[in-house]
Amino acid sequence: MTLLSLDRLTVKRGDCPVVDAATLTVGAGELVGLIGPNGAGKTSLMRGALGMLPHSGMSSLTQMPALARARHAAWLPQARDIAWPIAVETLVMLGRTPHLAAGQRPSARDRAAVAQALATMDLTGFETRPATELSGGEQARVLIARALAQDTPLILADEPIAGLDPGHQIATMAAFAGLARGGKAVMVSLHDLGLAARHCTRLVLMHKGRIHADGVPETVLTQANLAQVFGISAHLAQGPQGIIFQPLEVLR
Repeated sequence: MTLLSLDRLTVKRGDCPVVDAATLTVGAGELVGLIGPNGAGKTSLMRGALGMLPHSGMSSLTQMPALARARHAAWLPQARDIAWPIAVETLVMLGRTPHLAAGQRPSARDRAAVAQALATMDLTGFETRPATELSGGEQARVLIARALAQDTPLILADEPIAGLDPGHQIATMAAFAGLARGGKAVMVSLHDLGLAARHCTRLVLMHKGRIHADGVPETVLTQANLAQVFGISAHLAQGPQGIIFQPLEVLR
């Protein structure tokens, strides 16, 4: 089942396309790593797909009514500002908003979804703590939990593991992989190519606003692509627990 379809999606900054005619589909069961250097267009592609930036071309998400889109796709932005000292459980419960009618109180199902999201992000016991009093990494995990609690078929996440410690980086990617194995789809932008190679079923490599390569990690993380797009060399091997990727040196 296709959960996201883009056809020649183009996002411009002035006259310059920051996303240039991107065409792709994301299906149920996929964990898609969106990779590329800074300024390649990863964030703009996801924001354009959600209708958050003016664009031309087609996105299946923008063709949905707002409520249907909120029930179909959860969005986790790169910014992590938490402005008020709201309790962690209350903040994560905001992810259930698309499923609640105006004035409706959360049901047992809503509370269970929140509890599961908190457990997944190693936040059980944090429920009553003010979110503003948590560390930066803990706040990031709270916001990921909010997206998980939304319980949508599709998640778009912009650099969700940036700033997390190694254990929680791995656990977060494993959680996304688990969602994909359960029939959902996740598109996640990443700079850690090792975690991308190890956990993602597919990588989409962006370069100067265009999709440069799209496929399984072994076919995308080639020496030629790494040299042309990132200007690096790297070691890629298959280990007993999956793909091992290690950047080696800068080529330019």
